[in-house]
Amino acid sequence: MGSNLNEKIDSITDQILKNKKRSNLIVDLIKYASEAKKIQPCVKSIGSLCHIFGSYLKEAKFLLFLNQNELEMFEKNSKNLNSDEKYRLWMNQRLADLKSLMLEYLKNNSSKNPKFQTVKITCINGLFDLVKYEAQFKKVEENEEKHQIPQELLENIMDAFLTTELNEKLIKKIRSFLSFWDLRYFILKYMLIDFYKKNHVTETVLENVLSILAAMPDLVKEEKPKTEPANDAEILDKTMEQKLFVLKRENLAINSKIIQQDIHRKLFNDCFVSFLKNQLSPKLYKKLLIKLPEKLIPKMTNPLMLADFLTHSYNSGGLISVLALNSLFILINYYNLEYPNFYQKVYQLLDSAIFHSKYKDRFFQLLDMFLLSTHLSSVLVAAFIKKLSRMSLTCPPADLKFLVLFTYNLLIRHPNCKILIHNKTKADILEDPFDIDCADFKNSNALKSSLWEIQTLKSHYCAYVSKEIEKMNNLSQAVEFQLDDAFENNSYEALIDMELDSNKATANCALNYSLSINAENDGFYDLQVSNLLKMN
Repeated sequence: MGSNLNEKIDSITDQILKNKKRSNLIVDLIKYASEAKKIQPCVKSIGSLCHIFGSYLKEAKFLLFLNQNELEMFEKNSKNLNSDEKYRLWMNQRLADLKSLMLEYLKNNSSKNPKFQTVKITCINGLFDLVKYEAQFKKVEENEEKHQIPQELLENIMDAFLTTELNEKLIKKIRSFLSFWDLRYFILKYMLIDFYKKNHVTETVLENVLSILAAMPDLVKEEKPKTEPANDAEILDKTMEQKLFVLKRENLAINSKIIQQDIHRKLFNDCFVSFLKNQLSPKLYKKLLIKLPEKLIPKMTNPLMLADFLTHSYNSGGLISVLALNSLFILINYYNLEYPNFYQKVYQLLDSAIFHSKYKDRFFQLLDMFLLSTHLSSVLVAAFIKKLSRMSLTCPPADLKFLVLFTYNLLIRHPNCKILIHNKTKADILEDPFDIDCADFKNSNALKSSLWEIQTLKSHYCAYVSKEIEKMNNLSQAVEFQLDDAFENNSYEALIDMELDSNKATANCALNYSLSINAENDGFYDLQVSNLLKMN
């Protein structure tokens, strides 16, 4: 049945393309496209309709209206129109039906059919094809610029896209269109100026805006090797031809904002700052902080605009502080942001609760990066080492391996802290001078203490923990341990697998397998010994 319907759609499409008089069959294709339950015929019909309208516009079989007012004027005087004008009105109305249908499909979140995503992707392709067709074949008024694009259609596409539930496939598809300079310019401009005015801002809308901004391609400024001026101009022209979806290079001024990437970055920067003015839910707030370092900050013209936002996030405590850590460090390290108590705040974040967070690996990877410099004071590093050692007493056994190796690497990286291994100061052995509750690492007395916690771990019930501790006995090694494997295998599943796969020495058990049960006498007989051994 499906195969016959697909053949029928192909036949109808072929008839319409060959003969303008068969245009009335477009109604049948729109009918098939409206039946969303039949995924394959629906997709095929939408593709055929877009192809038909594109072909008819290219061959000038009908003309688009200049604006909505002209369309309304034709509709009011429909009785007085000649045949050509009636045909033009009818084709524009059917084109409007197709646009409305595809936009509705794009907004639809009710369909539970997993294949419905194919319909949405087909609609995105079809709608952007119509954007191109309308831009190329729509007559413009004499006083209008040559690079007019169908702004209303483009805005409707973004409205539908940003109000639906997105997944990776849809984001990847829209990202492919955002790589074109002209589309990206007008979309960013719309998102900055009019989008929030036209649409009700919901959690879904904000999440989609964040996903689009994070997926925005080609905005990271890169250093390019210098080339000869003649080649530069030639390469630029060729690049622009490849990067323009609708507009033509010859219709654009040399200094047009549409082709200036610095303008695009400025628009992106303003869009993102505008996004931050909205009230974000805790879930979206965390998602934003995760995407900031790699997908948002590199595209901004002035990341220091985030200083107050990140400082507030970092000072809020808990998981939010952990997630804001990376972005704030980027501003400090690369953009000269002054944050005098940065390490003190990181020190305060060190707590056993971090091991029960799903972002613990991220936190320790960042901590390793923060403590990488050999110019850090011994007081600071010793405080971190001592606090990590104290945390090792209460952390889950699955995390002990990378925690011990992490501590070991800090001792190798900062030799002045090796005094903690065997501190010869005459202190009372029953009293540790280190104050773990002190918020200021400078007053924690870490250098006066020793790593007795590591010594305690030598008696840990997990054998692999004891083995890792033994590595601490040889601090002459200058090469740090790789933490990648430790980060990847810090789960209870990995711990259990490690124990099951290990070769354990087996002792002989005091069992005699030659004993058999005598049911009648309710006793045990030794088959190798004649005497009855009865066991009650």
